[in-house]
Amino acid sequence: MSTDSTVSTRLTSTGLITPVSISKRHPFISWLLAILTAMLGVYLSIIQFAGLEWLSRSGCLIVVLGIWSGLGGIIQERLLLSRLNFHHRIVMVRAKRKLYKLKVSSENIASEIQSIEDDFKEKTEKILQAVRLQLGILEVSLLITGTLLWGFGDLFFILLS
Repeated sequence: MSTDSTVSTRLTSTGLITPVSISKRHPFISWLLAILTAMLGVYLSIIQFAGLEWLSRSGCLIVVLGIWSGLGGIIQERLLLSRLNFHHRIVMVRAKRKLYKLKVSSENIASEIQSIEDDFKEKTEKILQAVRLQLGILEVSLLITGTLLWGFGDLFFILLS
């Protein structure tokens, strides 16, 4: 019985060893593109290339970037979920193999597998909530910034002249 409990503790504590996280490049690249687009809009408005509306137009492009970021977030979430599921299957196979080698009773095997399943569900939910929060903040911030530039960008240069 004590062998079963130590195996159980050891397996659940190492259930999901390698943390799976989202890339920090996605928000950085999105904001870098947004800033470069806004700077290009300011520059084209300063030199009055075909009018003063370029900052507003850059705001429109930033809104498109925010929408694209939201779609990219959905794809990134699906990829992350598939990696988590793949990792979960590997952990389950290793745990079952180890339990069968140790000749643990079938009741303890079932309880161990259930604890691994519960641990996986809990960790998956936490990771997906963090991903959704981070990508949601990115999407909303890009959409708000782009909309403000789109709506009021031309007024900035009208007030300066």
